[in-house]
Amino acid sequence: MSTQTETNIQSDDIKVLRQLEQQNKNYLSPKDYVAYVLSGTGDKNWESFSGANLDFFNRTMVGASAATLSAASVICTFADTFDNAISGPILDRTRTRWGRVRPYLILTLPLWFISTFTPWVLPAGLSQLTYLIIYAVINYIGSIANSFYTPAYSALLYNLTPNVQERNRLIATDTYVDLLGVWLPSLFPFFVDFLPETIARRNIYMVAALIFIAMVIIFRVYGFFTLRERVPLASRTQMNEVSVWKSLKQVASCKPMWILLIKSFFGVGKAVGARIQNDFWLNCFGKISYGTIAGLFTGLPSYFVLPLAPKLTKKMGLKNLASFSYLFCGISYFIMFLVGYAPTKKTWINVTWVTFALTVCGSLNSVQRYSSTALTGDMYDYVEWKTGIRNEGILSAAMGYISLITNQAATLISGGLITLMKIKSVYSPGGQLIRQTDPKMLRNIWIVFALCPAIGRTLKGITLSFFNVHGKTREQMMKDLAKARAEKVIDSGAESTDKP
Repeated sequence: MSTQTETNIQSDDIKVLRQLEQQNKNYLSPKDYVAYVLSGTGDKNWESFSGANLDFFNRTMVGASAATLSAASVICTFADTFDNAISGPILDRTRTRWGRVRPYLILTLPLWFISTFTPWVLPAGLSQLTYLIIYAVINYIGSIANSFYTPAYSALLYNLTPNVQERNRLIATDTYVDLLGVWLPSLFPFFVDFLPETIARRNIYMVAALIFIAMVIIFRVYGFFTLRERVPLASRTQMNEVSVWKSLKQVASCKPMWILLIKSFFGVGKAVGARIQNDFWLNCFGKISYGTIAGLFTGLPSYFVLPLAPKLTKKMGLKNLASFSYLFCGISYFIMFLVGYAPTKKTWINVTWVTFALTVCGSLNSVQRYSSTALTGDMYDYVEWKTGIRNEGILSAAMGYISLITNQAATLISGGLITLMKIKSVYSPGGQLIRQTDPKMLRNIWIVFALCPAIGRTLKGITLSFFNVHGKTREQMMKDLAKARAEKVIDSGAESTDKP
Protein backbone atom coordinates (compact mmCIF):
# COMPACT_ATOMS: atom_id res chain seq x y z
CA MET A 1 0.00 0.00 0.00
CA SER A 2 1.45 3.39 -1.00
CA THR A 3 2.23 6.13 1.49
CA GLN A 4 -0.33 8.40 -0.22
CA THR A 5 -3.08 5.78 0.16
CA GLU A 6 -2.25 5.26 3.85
CA THR A 7 -2.37 9.01 4.35
CA ASN A 8 -5.81 9.20 2.70
CA ILE A 9 -7.16 6.38 4.89
CA GLN A 10 -5.85 8.06 8.02
CA SER A 11 -7.39 11.32 6.87
CA ASP A 12 -10.75 9.63 6.33
CA ASP A 13 -10.55 8.00 9.77
CA ILE A 14 -9.93 11.39 11.33
CA LYS A 15 -12.96 12.82 9.55
CA VAL A 16 -15.10 9.95 10.82
CA LEU A 17 -13.92 10.56 14.37
CA ARG A 18 -14.57 14.27 14.03
CA GLN A 19 -18.08 13.61 12.76
CA LEU A 20 -18.73 11.22 15.65
CA GLU A 21 -17.60 13.92 18.08
CA GLN A 22 -20.06 16.34 16.53
CA GLN A 23 -22.90 14.41 18.10
CA ASN A 24 -22.04 16.08 21.41
CA LYS A 25 -20.76 19.49 20.27
CA ASN A 26 -22.78 22.72 20.38
CA TYR A 27 -23.07 24.84 17.27
CA LEU A 28 -25.86 27.29 17.95
CA SER A 29 -24.97 30.75 19.21
CA PRO A 30 -27.46 32.94 21.12
CA LYS A 31 -28.08 34.73 17.82
CA ASP A 32 -29.12 31.44 16.21
CA TYR A 33 -31.59 30.77 19.01
CA VAL A 34 -33.07 34.26 18.71
CA ALA A 35 -33.30 34.06 14.91
CA TYR A 36 -35.04 30.68 14.85
CA VAL A 37 -37.42 31.57 17.65
CA LEU A 38 -38.37 34.90 16.06
CA SER A 39 -38.79 33.41 12.58
CA GLY A 40 -41.56 31.20 13.95
CA THR A 41 -43.05 33.61 16.50
CA GLY A 42 -44.78 35.67 13.85
CA ASP A 43 -46.44 32.57 12.39
CA LYS A 44 -47.51 31.33 15.81
CA ASN A 45 -49.13 34.69 16.62
CA TRP A 46 -50.86 34.70 13.25
CA GLU A 47 -52.09 31.12 13.57
CA SER A 48 -53.51 31.84 17.03
CA PHE A 49 -55.22 35.04 15.92
CA SER A 50 -56.51 33.65 12.63
CA GLY A 51 -57.61 30.34 14.14
CA ALA A 52 -59.67 32.10 16.78
CA ASN A 53 -61.12 34.90 14.65
CA LEU A 54 -61.08 34.31 10.88
CA ASP A 55 -64.00 31.88 10.66
CA PHE A 56 -66.05 34.03 13.09
CA PHE A 57 -65.19 37.17 11.09
CA ASN A 58 -66.12 35.57 7.76
CA ARG A 59 -69.45 34.26 9.01
CA THR A 60 -70.53 37.18 11.19
CA MET A 61 -69.13 40.34 9.57
CA VAL A 62 -68.49 39.46 5.93
CA GLY A 63 -71.62 37.34 5.59
CA ALA A 64 -70.26 34.11 4.13
CA SER A 65 -72.21 31.10 5.39
CA ALA A 66 -70.58 28.17 7.17
CA ALA A 67 -71.62 25.97 4.23
CA THR A 68 -69.89 28.30 1.75
CA LEU A 69 -66.68 28.35 3.76
CA SER A 70 -66.72 24.57 4.05
CA ALA A 71 -67.30 24.10 0.33
CA ALA A 72 -64.40 26.44 -0.51
CA SER A 73 -62.15 24.43 1.79
CA VAL A 74 -63.11 21.16 0.12
CA ILE A 75 -62.38 22.58 -3.34
CA CYS A 76 -59.00 23.85 -2.13
CA THR A 77 -58.09 20.48 -0.63
CA PHE A 78 -58.63 18.67 -3.94
CA ALA A 79 -56.79 21.36 -5.91
CA ASP A 80 -53.90 21.39 -3.46
CA THR A 81 -53.05 17.74 -4.02
CA PHE A 82 -50.77 18.53 -6.96
CA ASP A 83 -48.52 21.16 -5.36
CA ASN A 84 -48.21 19.08 -2.19
CA ALA A 85 -47.13 16.09 -4.27
CA ILE A 86 -44.31 18.00 -5.99
CA SER A 87 -43.15 20.25 -3.15
CA GLY A 88 -41.41 17.47 -1.19
CA PRO A 89 -39.15 16.17 -3.98
CA ILE A 90 -38.34 19.75 -5.02
CA LEU A 91 -37.31 20.66 -1.47
CA ASP A 92 -35.18 17.54 -1.07
CA ARG A 93 -33.31 18.28 -4.27
CA THR A 94 -32.83 22.01 -3.76
CA ARG A 95 -29.20 23.10 -3.43
CA THR A 96 -28.44 26.85 -3.28
CA ARG A 97 -25.78 29.13 -1.80
CA TRP A 98 -28.34 30.03 0.91
CA GLY A 99 -29.02 26.40 1.84
CA ARG A 100 -31.54 23.77 0.91
CA VAL A 101 -34.71 24.91 2.67
CA ARG A 102 -33.92 28.39 4.02
CA PRO A 103 -34.77 30.26 0.75
CA TYR A 104 -38.38 29.13 1.01
CA LEU A 105 -38.84 31.27 4.13
CA ILE A 106 -39.08 34.34 1.89
CA LEU A 107 -39.87 32.99 -1.59
CA THR A 108 -43.35 32.01 -0.39
CA LEU A 109 -44.19 35.35 1.26
CA PRO A 110 -45.94 37.12 -1.70
CA LEU A 111 -48.49 34.33 -2.21
CA TRP A 112 -48.96 33.97 1.54
CA PHE A 113 -49.68 37.69 1.93
CA ILE A 114 -52.30 37.70 -0.83
CA SER A 115 -54.14 34.74 0.68
CA THR A 116 -54.06 35.93 4.30
CA PHE A 117 -54.84 39.63 3.88
CA THR A 118 -57.63 39.39 1.28
CA PRO A 119 -60.35 37.82 3.51
CA TRP A 120 -60.18 40.74 5.95
CA VAL A 121 -60.98 43.37 3.29
CA LEU A 122 -63.76 41.58 1.41
CA PRO A 123 -66.99 43.59 1.16
CA ALA A 124 -70.16 42.35 2.84
CA GLY A 125 -73.35 41.68 0.91
CA LEU A 126 -72.00 39.60 -1.97
CA SER A 127 -73.75 36.44 -3.11
CA GLN A 128 -72.74 33.11 -1.60
CA LEU A 129 -71.57 31.91 -5.02
CA THR A 130 -69.25 34.91 -5.29
CA TYR A 131 -67.88 34.24 -1.82
CA LEU A 132 -67.39 30.58 -2.73
CA ILE A 133 -65.26 31.48 -5.77
CA ILE A 134 -63.24 34.11 -3.90
CA TYR A 135 -62.48 31.92 -0.88
CA ALA A 136 -61.63 28.91 -3.05
CA VAL A 137 -59.12 30.99 -5.06
CA ILE A 138 -57.42 32.70 -2.12
CA ASN A 139 -57.35 29.47 -0.11
CA TYR A 140 -55.57 27.76 -2.97
CA ILE A 141 -53.08 30.59 -3.38
CA GLY A 142 -52.27 30.27 0.31
CA SER A 143 -52.03 26.50 0.09
CA ILE A 144 -49.40 26.75 -2.66
CA ALA A 145 -47.28 28.97 -0.41
CA ASN A 146 -47.76 26.69 2.59
CA SER A 147 -47.00 23.56 0.53
CA PHE A 148 -43.43 24.83 0.26
CA TYR A 149 -43.03 26.96 3.37
CA THR A 150 -44.38 24.53 5.97
CA PRO A 151 -42.10 21.56 5.12
CA ALA A 152 -39.16 23.92 4.55
CA TYR A 153 -39.49 25.57 7.96
CA SER A 154 -40.06 22.21 9.62
CA ALA A 155 -36.95 20.74 7.97
CA LEU A 156 -34.86 23.82 8.84
CA LEU A 157 -35.05 23.01 12.54
CA TYR A 158 -33.47 19.59 11.99
CA ASN A 159 -30.67 20.96 9.80
CA LEU A 160 -29.42 23.74 12.05
CA THR A 161 -27.34 21.35 14.18
CA PRO A 162 -26.34 17.65 14.04
CA ASN A 163 -26.41 17.54 17.87
CA VAL A 164 -29.75 16.02 18.94
CA GLN A 165 -29.50 17.28 22.52
CA GLU A 166 -28.85 20.79 21.28
CA ARG A 167 -31.74 20.43 18.87
CA ASN A 168 -34.05 19.46 21.71
CA ARG A 169 -32.88 22.49 23.72
CA LEU A 170 -33.73 24.67 20.74
CA ILE A 171 -37.15 23.03 20.52
CA ALA A 172 -37.78 23.65 24.23
CA THR A 173 -36.63 27.27 23.92
CA ASP A 174 -38.78 27.84 20.85
CA THR A 175 -41.79 26.28 22.54
CA TYR A 176 -41.27 28.40 25.64
CA VAL A 177 -41.13 31.65 23.69
CA ASP A 178 -43.97 30.50 21.45
CA LEU A 179 -46.27 30.81 24.43
CA LEU A 180 -46.35 34.51 23.54
CA GLY A 181 -48.09 33.38 20.39
CA VAL A 182 -51.02 32.43 22.58
CA TRP A 183 -50.89 35.42 24.90
CA LEU A 184 -50.65 38.26 22.37
CA PRO A 185 -53.63 37.27 20.18
CA SER A 186 -55.63 36.45 23.31
CA LEU A 187 -55.47 40.15 24.29
CA PHE A 188 -57.34 41.11 21.12
CA PRO A 189 -60.91 40.55 22.41
CA PHE A 190 -60.42 43.36 24.94
CA PHE A 191 -60.26 45.77 22.00
CA VAL A 192 -63.45 44.30 20.56
CA ASP A 193 -65.35 44.68 23.84
CA PHE A 194 -63.98 47.95 25.22
CA LEU A 195 -63.02 50.29 22.37
CA PRO A 196 -65.64 53.01 21.75
CA GLU A 197 -68.78 51.76 20.02
CA THR A 198 -68.35 54.46 17.38
CA ILE A 199 -65.60 52.25 15.93
CA ALA A 200 -67.05 49.44 13.82
CA ARG A 201 -65.94 46.07 15.20
CA ARG A 202 -65.03 44.98 11.68
CA ASN A 203 -62.36 47.68 11.44
CA ILE A 204 -60.82 46.50 14.72
CA TYR A 205 -60.48 42.97 13.31
CA MET A 206 -58.93 44.25 10.06
CA VAL A 207 -56.29 46.39 11.77
CA ALA A 208 -55.33 43.56 14.12
CA ALA A 209 -54.99 41.16 11.18
CA LEU A 210 -52.67 43.57 9.36
CA ILE A 211 -50.45 43.93 12.45
CA PHE A 212 -50.05 40.17 12.86
CA ILE A 213 -49.40 39.73 9.12
CA ALA A 214 -46.64 42.36 9.27
CA MET A 215 -45.01 40.46 12.16
CA VAL A 216 -44.85 37.29 10.05
CA ILE A 217 -43.16 39.06 7.15
CA ILE A 218 -40.57 40.87 9.29
CA PHE A 219 -39.59 37.81 11.34
CA ARG A 220 -39.35 35.43 8.36
CA VAL A 221 -37.02 37.82 6.53
CA TYR A 222 -34.83 38.16 9.64
CA GLY A 223 -34.64 34.37 10.01
CA PHE A 224 -33.60 33.93 6.39
CA PHE A 225 -30.65 36.31 6.67
CA THR A 226 -29.46 34.99 10.05
CA LEU A 227 -29.78 31.20 10.10
CA ARG A 228 -27.64 28.59 8.33
CA GLU A 229 -27.90 24.83 7.75
CA ARG A 230 -25.18 22.55 9.18
CA VAL A 231 -26.24 18.90 8.85
CA PRO A 232 -24.30 17.11 6.05
CA LEU A 233 -26.48 16.35 3.04
CA ALA A 234 -26.19 14.00 0.12
CA SER A 235 -24.71 15.64 -2.97
CA ARG A 236 -26.73 16.22 -6.14
CA THR A 237 -25.08 13.14 -7.63
CA GLN A 238 -26.02 11.00 -4.64
CA MET A 239 -29.59 12.32 -4.74
CA ASN A 240 -29.87 11.53 -8.44
CA GLU A 241 -28.89 7.94 -7.71
CA VAL A 242 -32.08 7.64 -5.64
CA SER A 243 -35.12 8.25 -7.83
CA VAL A 244 -38.11 10.22 -6.62
CA TRP A 245 -40.23 7.08 -6.93
CA LYS A 246 -37.81 5.11 -4.75
CA SER A 247 -37.79 7.90 -2.17
CA LEU A 248 -41.59 7.91 -2.12
CA LYS A 249 -41.71 4.14 -1.58
CA GLN A 250 -39.17 4.36 1.23
CA VAL A 251 -41.13 7.13 2.92
CA ALA A 252 -44.44 5.29 2.45
CA SER A 253 -43.09 2.32 4.44
CA CYS A 254 -42.03 4.50 7.39
CA LYS A 255 -44.08 3.44 10.42
CA PRO A 256 -43.10 6.45 12.60
CA MET A 257 -44.36 8.78 9.87
CA TRP A 258 -47.76 7.09 9.74
CA ILE A 259 -48.08 7.25 13.51
CA LEU A 260 -47.39 10.99 13.47
CA LEU A 261 -49.71 11.51 10.49
CA ILE A 262 -52.60 9.79 12.27
CA LYS A 263 -51.85 11.74 15.42
CA SER A 264 -51.83 14.96 13.43
CA PHE A 265 -55.20 14.19 11.87
CA PHE A 266 -56.84 13.83 15.28
CA GLY A 267 -55.97 17.49 15.82
CA VAL A 268 -59.28 18.10 14.07
CA GLY A 269 -60.97 17.77 17.48
CA LYS A 270 -59.24 20.79 19.03
CA ALA A 271 -59.47 22.74 15.77
CA VAL A 272 -63.26 22.35 15.63
CA GLY A 273 -63.59 23.57 19.22
CA ALA A 274 -61.35 26.56 18.53
CA ARG A 275 -63.45 27.70 15.58
CA ILE A 276 -66.42 28.56 17.77
CA GLN A 277 -64.65 29.94 20.83
CA ASN A 278 -65.82 33.48 20.02
CA ASP A 279 -69.38 32.17 19.68
CA PHE A 280 -68.98 30.47 23.06
CA TRP A 281 -67.73 33.46 25.06
CA LEU A 282 -70.09 35.92 23.37
CA ASN A 283 -73.29 33.89 23.62
CA CYS A 284 -72.76 31.77 26.74
CA PHE A 285 -71.25 34.53 28.92
CA GLY A 286 -71.88 37.81 27.08
CA LYS A 287 -68.33 39.02 26.41
CA ILE A 288 -65.64 37.79 24.03
CA SER A 289 -63.04 39.28 26.38
CA TYR A 290 -63.78 36.55 28.95
CA GLY A 291 -61.90 34.34 26.52
CA THR A 292 -58.90 36.64 26.88
CA ILE A 293 -58.95 36.28 30.65
CA ALA A 294 -59.16 32.51 30.34
CA GLY A 295 -56.33 32.55 27.80
CA LEU A 296 -54.05 34.45 30.17
CA PHE A 297 -54.50 31.84 32.88
CA THR A 298 -54.40 28.91 30.47
CA GLY A 299 -50.88 29.84 29.40
CA LEU A 300 -49.47 30.17 32.93
CA PRO A 301 -48.76 26.48 33.71
CA SER A 302 -46.72 26.10 30.53
CA TYR A 303 -44.08 28.53 31.80
CA PHE A 304 -43.46 26.28 34.79
CA VAL A 305 -43.94 22.86 33.16
CA LEU A 306 -42.01 23.33 29.93
CA PRO A 307 -38.53 23.73 31.52
CA LEU A 308 -39.05 20.25 32.99
CA ALA A 309 -39.72 18.67 29.58
CA PRO A 310 -36.08 17.72 28.75
CA LYS A 311 -35.67 16.11 32.19
CA LEU A 312 -38.99 14.28 31.88
CA THR A 313 -37.88 13.06 28.48
CA LYS A 314 -34.83 11.37 30.01
CA LYS A 315 -36.91 9.73 32.76
CA MET A 316 -40.05 8.73 30.84
CA GLY A 317 -38.82 8.58 27.27
CA LEU A 318 -40.03 10.98 24.59
CA LYS A 319 -42.80 8.72 23.30
CA ASN A 320 -44.24 8.07 26.77
CA LEU A 321 -44.11 11.76 27.69
CA ALA A 322 -45.95 12.74 24.52
CA SER A 323 -48.64 10.07 24.93
CA PHE A 324 -49.23 10.92 28.59
CA SER A 325 -49.55 14.65 27.93
CA TYR A 326 -52.29 14.16 25.33
CA LEU A 327 -54.22 11.60 27.40
CA PHE A 328 -54.13 13.89 30.44
CA CYS A 329 -55.48 16.74 28.34
CA GLY A 330 -58.24 14.60 26.79
CA ILE A 331 -59.46 13.31 30.16
CA SER A 332 -59.45 16.86 31.55
CA TYR A 333 -61.65 18.06 28.69
CA PHE A 334 -64.07 15.17 29.28
CA ILE A 335 -64.42 16.13 32.96
CA MET A 336 -64.96 19.79 32.03
CA PHE A 337 -67.65 18.81 29.54
CA LEU A 338 -69.50 16.65 32.07
CA VAL A 339 -69.56 19.41 34.69
CA GLY A 340 -70.82 21.96 32.16
CA TYR A 341 -70.11 25.64 31.63
CA ALA A 342 -72.78 26.89 34.05
CA PRO A 343 -72.85 24.71 37.18
CA THR A 344 -74.15 27.70 39.23
CA LYS A 345 -76.43 30.68 38.61
CA LYS A 346 -73.66 33.24 39.13
CA THR A 347 -71.82 34.27 35.97
CA TRP A 348 -68.55 35.16 37.70
CA ILE A 349 -68.38 31.72 39.36
CA ASN A 350 -69.11 29.99 36.05
CA VAL A 351 -66.47 32.03 34.22
CA THR A 352 -63.99 31.21 36.99
CA TRP A 353 -64.81 27.51 36.72
CA VAL A 354 -64.39 27.36 32.94
CA THR A 355 -61.15 29.35 33.21
CA PHE A 356 -59.81 26.94 35.82
CA ALA A 357 -60.90 23.91 33.78
CA LEU A 358 -59.28 25.23 30.60
CA THR A 359 -56.12 25.97 32.55
CA VAL A 360 -55.92 22.33 33.65
CA CYS A 361 -56.74 21.14 30.12
CA GLY A 362 -53.98 23.29 28.69
CA SER A 363 -51.39 22.75 31.43
CA LEU A 364 -49.37 20.33 29.27
CA ASN A 365 -49.87 22.07 25.91
CA SER A 366 -46.26 23.20 25.78
CA VAL A 367 -45.07 19.68 26.59
CA GLN A 368 -47.23 18.36 23.76
CA ARG A 369 -45.69 20.77 21.28
CA TYR A 370 -42.16 20.11 22.51
CA SER A 371 -42.51 16.33 22.41
CA SER A 372 -44.32 16.29 19.04
CA THR A 373 -41.60 18.42 17.45
CA ALA A 374 -38.86 16.24 18.95
CA LEU A 375 -40.62 13.07 17.74
CA THR A 376 -40.69 14.54 14.24
CA GLY A 377 -36.90 14.93 14.47
CA ASP A 378 -36.58 11.27 15.46
CA MET A 379 -38.71 10.35 12.46
CA TYR A 380 -36.44 12.28 10.07
CA ASP A 381 -33.38 10.61 11.58
CA TYR A 382 -35.09 7.22 11.34
CA VAL A 383 -35.67 7.59 7.59
CA GLU A 384 -32.09 8.73 7.05
CA TRP A 385 -30.92 5.72 9.10
CA LYS A 386 -32.94 3.30 6.97
CA THR A 387 -32.38 4.86 3.55
CA GLY A 388 -29.16 6.89 3.77
CA ILE A 389 -30.96 9.97 2.40
CA ARG A 390 -32.58 12.86 4.29
CA ASN A 391 -36.09 13.14 2.87
CA GLU A 392 -37.46 15.91 5.07
CA GLY A 393 -39.07 17.54 2.05
CA ILE A 394 -41.20 14.54 1.14
CA LEU A 395 -41.89 13.70 4.78
CA SER A 396 -42.81 17.27 5.70
CA ALA A 397 -44.93 17.66 2.58
CA ALA A 398 -46.84 14.49 3.50
CA MET A 399 -47.35 15.73 7.04
CA GLY A 400 -48.22 19.19 5.77
CA TYR A 401 -50.86 17.70 3.51
CA ILE A 402 -52.38 15.82 6.41
CA SER A 403 -52.38 19.07 8.37
CA LEU A 404 -54.17 20.70 5.45
CA ILE A 405 -56.70 17.88 5.36
CA THR A 406 -57.10 18.24 9.12
CA ASN A 407 -57.80 21.95 8.78
CA GLN A 408 -60.25 21.35 5.97
CA ALA A 409 -61.91 18.55 7.95
CA ALA A 410 -62.19 20.94 10.89
CA THR A 411 -63.81 23.51 8.62
CA LEU A 412 -66.17 20.89 7.19
CA ILE A 413 -67.11 19.42 10.55
CA SER A 414 -67.45 22.77 12.28
CA GLY A 415 -69.42 24.15 9.34
CA GLY A 416 -71.70 21.12 9.42
CA LEU A 417 -72.15 21.31 13.18
CA ILE A 418 -72.75 25.06 13.10
CA THR A 419 -75.43 24.58 10.43
CA LEU A 420 -76.96 21.46 11.99
CA MET A 421 -77.01 22.86 15.53
CA LYS A 422 -78.14 26.31 14.33
CA ILE A 423 -75.24 28.11 16.01
CA LYS A 424 -75.25 31.78 15.01
CA SER A 425 -73.73 35.01 16.29
CA VAL A 426 -75.43 38.27 15.31
CA TYR A 427 -73.66 41.36 13.94
CA SER A 428 -76.00 44.37 13.98
CA PRO A 429 -76.27 46.97 11.15
CA GLY A 430 -74.73 49.42 13.62
CA GLY A 431 -71.53 47.42 13.68
CA GLN A 432 -71.91 45.74 17.09
CA LEU A 433 -72.14 42.11 18.30
CA ILE A 434 -75.38 40.94 19.92
CA ARG A 435 -75.61 38.08 22.45
CA GLN A 436 -77.93 35.13 21.76
CA THR A 437 -79.68 33.40 24.68
CA ASP A 438 -81.48 30.36 23.21
CA PRO A 439 -80.73 27.57 25.79
CA LYS A 440 -80.65 24.86 23.11
CA MET A 441 -78.13 26.75 20.99
CA LEU A 442 -75.96 27.49 24.04
CA ARG A 443 -75.94 23.80 24.92
CA ASN A 444 -74.93 22.92 21.36
CA ILE A 445 -72.09 25.44 21.46
CA TRP A 446 -70.78 23.82 24.66
CA ILE A 447 -70.86 20.35 23.09
CA VAL A 448 -68.68 21.49 20.19
CA PHE A 449 -66.42 23.68 22.36
CA ALA A 450 -65.62 21.03 25.00
CA LEU A 451 -66.37 17.54 23.69
CA CYS A 452 -64.60 17.76 20.33
CA PRO A 453 -61.19 18.61 21.91
CA ALA A 454 -61.70 15.85 24.48
CA ILE A 455 -62.12 13.21 21.80
CA GLY A 456 -59.29 14.53 19.63
CA ARG A 457 -56.70 14.79 22.41
CA THR A 458 -57.51 11.31 23.74
CA LEU A 459 -57.10 9.73 20.30
CA LYS A 460 -53.77 11.53 19.86
CA GLY A 461 -52.44 10.05 23.10
CA ILE A 462 -53.50 6.53 22.16
CA THR A 463 -51.94 6.84 18.69
CA LEU A 464 -48.54 8.01 19.99
CA SER A 465 -48.25 4.97 22.24
CA PHE A 466 -47.41 3.00 19.05
CA PHE A 467 -44.44 5.21 18.03
CA ASN A 468 -41.50 2.81 17.62
CA VAL A 469 -38.37 5.04 17.62
CA HIS A 470 -37.33 4.89 21.26
CA GLY A 471 -35.12 3.05 23.74
CA LYS A 472 -32.30 0.89 22.38
CA THR A 473 -33.52 1.26 18.81
CA ARG A 474 -33.05 5.01 19.00
CA GLU A 475 -29.62 4.70 20.65
CA GLN A 476 -28.34 2.40 17.91
CA MET A 477 -29.82 4.67 15.26
CA MET A 478 -27.87 7.70 16.50
CA LYS A 479 -24.58 5.76 16.59
CA ASP A 480 -25.04 4.52 13.03
CA LEU A 481 -26.05 7.97 11.78
CA ALA A 482 -22.91 9.61 13.13
CA LYS A 483 -20.75 7.30 11.03
CA ALA A 484 -22.98 7.57 7.95
CA ARG A 485 -22.87 11.38 8.08
CA ALA A 486 -19.08 11.30 8.35
CA GLU A 487 -18.92 9.20 5.20
CA LYS A 488 -21.10 11.75 3.39
CA VAL A 489 -18.65 14.49 4.34
CA ILE A 490 -15.75 12.34 3.07
CA ASP A 491 -17.49 11.29 -0.16
CA SER A 492 -18.65 14.81 -1.04
CA GLY A 493 -15.43 16.50 -0.02
CA ALA A 494 -17.45 18.90 2.16
CA GLU A 495 -16.00 20.81 5.03
CA SER A 496 -16.63 19.69 8.58
CA THR A 497 -19.63 21.36 10.14
CA ASP A 498 -17.80 22.47 13.26
CA LYS A 499 -16.74 25.73 11.64
CA PRO A 500 -18.72 28.84 12.51
